Amino acid sequence: MSRSVLAVLSIAVGLPFLILLALVSSSGVSASVFTSAIGLVIMSVFLMLVVYEIKRIVDLPPDAH
Repeated sequence: MSRSVLAVLSIAVGLPFLILLALVSSSGVSASVFTSAIGLVIMSVFLMLVVYEIKRIVDLPPDAH
């Protein structure tokens, strides 16, 4: 995985996490919203990685399967 992909992935996952953390720490949002959002982020990252892995396998030459 290239560095640019890792940078985009870390921004896409890390920035919402930090924003939610700031909202919860300021007592503006309940902790249940925070845990639900973290679960959603983890599930979406997992699904994205599954899709990329399937794409990588499909793009392999036929003799490499």
